[in-house]
Amino acid sequence: MKRLISGIPLFFTAATILAQASPSDSSTPTQLSDKEAAGLVAGACGVAMIPMLIGIAIWLWIAIWIMKDSARRQSPNRTLVVVLGWLIPLVGLIVHLATRPKTIPGAPSA
Repeated sequence: MKRLISGIPLFFTAATILAQASPSDSSTPTQLSDKEAAGLVAGACGVAMIPMLIGIAIWLWIAIWIMKDSARRQSPNRTLVVVLGWLIPLVGLIVHLATRPKTIPGAPSA
């Protein structure tokens, strides 16, 4: 471990030296216009919102399903699993699946 830690400064020094542009490289970086930069930021934010929207949809689906299933099965701990389903969906789902009644009242038994 000591050898690894002692080699970290050497690694960063070599990476910095190799990352430098050579003096013969006279190309200048391209400058984006305001509209291009705004479009780039809007596109990046739009792409970043997709996983967030999927997560919100899954959260709502779990919470609503727990509410409906616990009411249909007349679960004795319905309040607990519904609150857990809205606050911490995965924990609420696990608790509901572990503690829900196995039969649905009024349903024909197979």
